[in-house]
Amino acid sequence: MDRIDTFSQDRDMAVERLLSEWNQCKAKLAAHFRNRESDLAEPLMQRAILLFEQFLILSNSLNQDVHSIKDCKIKPVNAKERLDFIVARPKLFHSYKQLAELFAEQEKQFAKQAILNKSKNKRPD
Repeated sequence: MDRIDTFSQDRDMAVERLLSEWNQCKAKLAAHFRNRESDLAEPLMQRAILLFEQFLILSNSLNQDVHSIKDCKIKPVNAKERLDFIVARPKLFHSYKQLAELFAEQEKQFAKQAILNKSKNKRPD
């Protein structure tokens, strides 16, 4: 597989920017769904879906142009099926909640992998 330099600083910075953008989207989406403005939420949901797909690929150190979700080893349970539901119904509050859960689960997986890689690199051979 075409893996990018695993846990490189560039990738970590890209993930940080991506998660920052997600948090901004998340706040706006929460307000739209609270006010029952699903039409206003839809474009933001589309953007958030793309952000999640990018996050998934980046957190697996894969090239976005070549790989897809099925190539990811680190991902939430049933990620593809859950994402298909969200893509098919972006105006639903449940889709927003599901996307937020996917982000939270992937953040945990990403952090766990980072810790494992750091401890692996510190071990003397």
